[in-house]
Amino acid sequence: MPDPEPPLHSWVGYDQGVASAPTSWLLELARELIAEAQRHPSIRVSGTFVSAGETAYYIANSRGVSTSDKGTHFGYGIELKAVGAGEGIGYSSMSSRGLHVDIYSVLERATTLALDSMRGEKLGTVIKGNVLFRAEPFASLVDALLVPALSALSVLEGFSPLRDRVGQKVLGPLTIVDDGTMVGGLETSLFDVEGVARRRKVLFDKGVLKGFLHNTYTARRMRCESTGNAARVRGAVLIARTNLVVEGGEDSEEALASDSAVVVDGYLLSVHTVNYITGNFSVVASNPYLVKDGELKPLKPVTVSGNIYEVASGLRPARKVKNTFTGIYTPDILFSGLTVSG
Repeated sequence: MPDPEPPLHSWVGYDQGVASAPTSWLLELARELIAEAQRHPSIRVSGTFVSAGETAYYIANSRGVSTSDKGTHFGYGIELKAVGAGEGIGYSSMSSRGLHVDIYSVLERATTLALDSMRGEKLGTVIKGNVLFRAEPFASLVDALLVPALSALSVLEGFSPLRDRVGQKVLGPLTIVDDGTMVGGLETSLFDVEGVARRRKVLFDKGVLKGFLHNTYTARRMRCESTGNAARVRGAVLIARTNLVVEGGEDSEEALASDSAVVVDGYLLSVHTVNYITGNFSVVASNPYLVKDGELKPLKPVTVSGNIYEVASGLRPARKVKNTFTGIYTPDILFSGLTVSG
């Protein structure tokens, strides 16, 4: 068990507006999302959600830890189907710690993706080359492929491919930080579930692996300090990321798109099948685009596959870091040497 320590920051992600939001207002917001989406003659609503939640927890142990924390989360999203000469899908959502409502940006993104998907053509071939992942699908890939490999539990169990690579360059130019102290962060809190203060830790510095995510148990096993990443839903104490930040690079999104054969947007199907032990992945991109003559041509869903460590040296992050509303903040990322089929 950890010893008592003070918090390393003072921001509490609690909004009274979220905590007191009546169910009737949440239902009305859901109805408004649906009604606004249906204004377009080609759009059908497949599903929508609106949620508001409040959490509070108290931590105490026999070593003198006695602390508490609270927080709120608010979010909404919508999945649309476009129906016309063909069919297409589009999804968008927003999450925050406060009561921030901007349904039109969510609707615009979901509608654009659905209409483009409806007009999309089958790729009809296999391409091996540069693929630009927009921030949202890249965040999904990171959560499934990199985060488990960065858990010290995976290291101790012998599953992490990064277990013997601290100090080595393994992720190209990327700098990735786990920051549990970020103001406004979706996963920010004062303490983890063991009462260890949340902190900012660099996981990759320009591609060089600096360390892993720890709870008290793994830190003592590996003779280091806990990083404040203990997590528990029920049962044993595990490890979870907080706010994961991928730093931006020097290129514009437009420049990276022009260097790509395919642009991946929307969400990734079958992302749960990736193999974090090897780094291999094969995912279905819901909203891809073919880059042709400098323009983005919508495609039907395609399969994108590769190994993140084998192509790491060619990774290129865009300049602008985006909030993906998942607790991951990342720019668009250009991959080289991926295989695209469909």
